[in-house]
Amino acid sequence: MADISDQEWNDFKTKFNKTYADEAEEKLRREIFGKTKNRVEEHNKKFEKGEVSYSMGINHLADATQEEMSARCGKRVAPTAV
Repeated sequence: MADISDQEWNDFKTKFNKTYADEAEEKLRREIFGKTKNRVEEHNKKFEKGEVSYSMGINHLADATQEEMSARCGKRVAPTAV
């Protein structure tokens, strides 16, 4: 996983006006952000080598959970059986 400096994390939160309910949520969001940053960096290495046709970047969704991304993108979740 990419190492995220306190400055980088604070810059992200400032740029995208991020606030979190408590320390536990902030820790979770920072971990997600780190994984996202790592994925972006790995993809962009492939872009630089010409292996993929587009580059990626960090945006306001870089700290979103899979569930939040699925809901945002319209993925329907089947109800669980009782």
